[in-house]
Amino acid sequence: MTKTIEERLEEQEEVLQLMLTKLQTLENRKIEFPEIRIPNYSNQLEILKKELLRVNHSYPVEKIDEQIARIRKLSDGMPEVVKVRRYHHFEDKSKGFIIGAIVLLLVCCMAVGIAVSMWNENGRLNENSVKFRIIRQGYPNVAYWADATYHRDPEMIKGLTEKLETEQLAAVHAETAARQKVQGAKQHMKKLKQLRNTLKK
Repeated sequence: MTKTIEERLEEQEEVLQLMLTKLQTLENRKIEFPEIRIPNYSNQLEILKKELLRVNHSYPVEKIDEQIARIRKLSDGMPEVVKVRRYHHFEDKSKGFIIGAIVLLLVCCMAVGIAVSMWNENGRLNENSVKFRIIRQGYPNVAYWADATYHRDPEMIKGLTEKLETEQLAAVHAETAARQKVQGAKQHMKKLKQLRNTLKK
């Protein structure tokens, strides 16, 4: 299926012939440029010329020199560094921006506070979750009882739990108070014994 050199040359000649015909059509094509209209400004230029001539005759060169000299005197009298005093004050228009900034600051503070409290609460809930999972692994019957009881009546269990917690806290407080009283009584007894010993001597 290989082509001979003659066949390849013929194909290349055909391609060259096609390209030549396309180039000739492109060369013969006429390019039309849009017509450019330049307006006639001769009247306006003539009016400007007359006005410049009138101004030139009515304003002598001596006056122009005198004005330049005055401007130089004024510029020489001006200091190189001009002292500027700045006054910073709040206008009525800036009240809205200030109030908006304060509101945004308060909202940011509240958001940070809520995020911190939620983070603490999440940590506490994770601890309780781990504790409950440990109980479930060690005492599956107790965990099953807690789950079943909670799903039967969640509100009643919540109230019962809070009541038991308050009773336990009260018992702990009473126990610590009793310990403190016992320790206080022991200290008083020691002091009383020391006083008796000092009186006997």
